[in-house]
Amino acid sequence: MKCFNCGVELSEVSFCTNCKRDVSLYKKIVYRSNELYNDGLEKANVRDLSGAVKSLRQSLSLYKYNMDARNLLGLVYYEMGEIADASIQWVISSNFVDEGNMASEYIRMIQEDQTGFDELRKSIGDYNGALKLCQQGNLDLAKIRLKNCVTKNPRHIRAHQLLALIYIKLSQFDAAERELSKCLSIDKTNTISLRYMEYIQSTIDPDDTDRKSPFKNDDEPIRYVDGNEVIIQPSKVADPRSGSFGTVFNILIGLILGLAVMYFLVLPTKINQVRNEVKENIETLQANLDKKNADYDSLQRDLDEMNSTRVGLEEELGEYTGEAGTLADIDRILKIADMYIAGEDRQAIGDELFELSREVKTDDMSENARKLYDQLYAGISAELAEGVTGDAYSAYYAGDFEKSSLLFEKAYFFNSDNTDAIYFAAVSYENAGDKEKAKELYSYVIDNFPDTYIASMSTQALNQLNGENG
Repeated sequence: MKCFNCGVELSEVSFCTNCKRDVSLYKKIVYRSNELYNDGLEKANVRDLSGAVKSLRQSLSLYKYNMDARNLLGLVYYEMGEIADASIQWVISSNFVDEGNMASEYIRMIQEDQTGFDELRKSIGDYNGALKLCQQGNLDLAKIRLKNCVTKNPRHIRAHQLLALIYIKLSQFDAAERELSKCLSIDKTNTISLRYMEYIQSTIDPDDTDRKSPFKNDDEPIRYVDGNEVIIQPSKVADPRSGSFGTVFNILIGLILGLAVMYFLVLPTKINQVRNEVKENIETLQANLDKKNADYDSLQRDLDEMNSTRVGLEEELGEYTGEAGTLADIDRILKIADMYIAGEDRQAIGDELFELSREVKTDDMSENARKLYDQLYAGISAELAEGVTGDAYSAYYAGDFEKSSLLFEKAYFFNSDNTDAIYFAAVSYENAGDKEKAKELYSYVIDNFPDTYIASMSTQALNQLNGENG
């Protein structure tokens, strides 16, 4: 461990033996950063990638020069399919320490596999396009774009999650479970994947079965005993042992006895049986009605919960996009970084950075994107500032004020200490006929550089322009 003040290797004592600065708190911070790095490494080894990202980011928030933590964070991002975030971490790491840094090796490996890297970058474009299609409600096309994305980048967890979300919206729960299973095979404790899986499992009802009616068939044959045998015959069949008169007599007696038995014995029993059956049927129908009412209440609760979940998912979907720190901006910065790493023309890289600064509020970028932007700016600004300033003055004295106004703005962009450049940019805009832009820059000079010669000149010019408009 080296001293933060003089860079000398520290000993076991609580102060630097060279510059005598107190380093006790500094050591505690570095030790805590290393502890969080070890925790992130353990979580990464068991594929708890979300937990690893959290620990490693905390480690870097304490000590940003922890190269092991930064390089491992890049590897975890790469494993999760976040090629942009991984590249940002490695570029920052290689800028901090170049010699003997594995981050440089990772970048070199990516450059060698240019085809694979292009496929990963295209997958980011597919993912961004799918997000826009989802916002427009075109889920079928979004599903196609996401399938292309996960084909090119099978580890892209957010693409799998968004595809699963579309399947949930379309009630294709088996397909959604397959996508979420792929996510969990990459990151076992991913909160979003687990939440989606729990929602699917709570939505599917495994006990939805039909019940049959319990009615019986009471139609039974007639049985009687003849000696030692039991005779079974259909009902309404006459006794073959009786003669014609006996048959008639027996029939009459049988009818009388039958009516009596039926009236006094069978009919009350049958009435009670029917009443019991009706009562049982009513109870069954009531139970079914209660079950249907309970099912309806449960479905209503599930619907309310689904609507609540849908709102939450839509909010999460909105977090993937936004005016600040969008993937499109990250992709654009990553493209400029790729040009820088490839050693392309510094003037072209400077033009890209200048246009990006005019179109995007860099202060609203994400932390990592802003760091990469600052690193790229620091790497080329000093080299380009003098040449752009010379070209601006050449165009100015040649009377090409439209060209000189832009070049003076660019010169001030590369060297903010060159206050004359912003003043001459205002003068050039005035000579080119863009009075409003000239007023804006004159006001900028007056507000940011008071009590200077150019502020005095800008005040006179601004008063003259306002007088002309009056």
